[in-house]
Amino acid sequence: MRKIIPVILMLLLSSLIVIGSSGTFVYFNAEREVKVAVVPHDKEYLSFMCYDGYAATVVVDQNSQIDFDALTIGNYLNELERVWIWLDPDYSGLPSGVDMWIESEDMVEVPIDSQQYYTFLGNITVGTADPGTYIVPITFYARWDGGDAVVETCAIRVIILSGPTIEKILLSGNTTGIPLKTYQEWVFQIIVNNSGTPQNLTIKDTIPAEFDVLNVSASSGNATYYLAGGPYSATKLEWEVFLEAGESAHLNVTIATRMSPSGKFYRFTSCGTYNLNDGAQIVEYDITSNSLTVIAEVDCEDDGNCKDDCGGSSKKCC
Repeated sequence: MRKIIPVILMLLLSSLIVIGSSGTFVYFNAEREVKVAVVPHDKEYLSFMCYDGYAATVVVDQNSQIDFDALTIGNYLNELERVWIWLDPDYSGLPSGVDMWIESEDMVEVPIDSQQYYTFLGNITVGTADPGTYIVPITFYARWDGGDAVVETCAIRVIILSGPTIEKILLSGNTTGIPLKTYQEWVFQIIVNNSGTPQNLTIKDTIPAEFDVLNVSASSGNATYYLAGGPYSATKLEWEVFLEAGESAHLNVTIATRMSPSGKFYRFTSCGTYNLNDGAQIVEYDITSNSLTVIAEVDCEDDGNCKDDCGGSSKKCC
């Protein structure tokens, strides 16, 4: 049988503790309803919920935001007495890059009728804040007809995880010394690691118009690609994958130089540096990977022939 170590809370006149339990992959919860007497006897009180000693535990990744239940307060003053509550959270312990809001923090009171509970809502937005565990103390202010109280509640625990990362590597194919107007083929890999909460991720990328996409192969999830416009347009790539905390996945993409519209030779038709693809982006986090580049630099003396082959419109029209 699981044993829960008793914790004695001395708040104002007395406290009564109701114990339950639950758990997640990040932390274990022991639920307690703390009943705080605010009148001269313990049959009338205000209460608030604590979980493993905290009003709430908020687990959030870098570069993301979530809504959460901040604190639940109950009114047991008597059958008729309505109480007005507002919360005063202390955000001073949060790192830079975190924006947190809790309902009623602006001193706008919330009424709670007798024998009723009310759950105050919260929101947190995290940028590139340092991963770690942070504490937000909360004080609640209560007033009713003929009385008032100030109560220090359980704090909110904020756990910031590093979240997902994305990178791109070239598995095969030339990066330099590429001759003009020849068939070339490359395989690159998009790698996603999830150090944050379990979730569905959407990865998008763009393959420039100089290339055909020959094949995509995902280690997990579903990947598709399609032309953004006409037959010689860029190709859009989209990969949807679910990753548990600590999991990673990869997508292999095979591309090749595309035949010119004239059908006479393969691109590249002029020397220079070309992106094999844009940086792959995790849509939910607006995180973009590195891009991969190659250099066409052989047979450049033939570069001007493209004008004759394409009717004189442009070097790159082929």
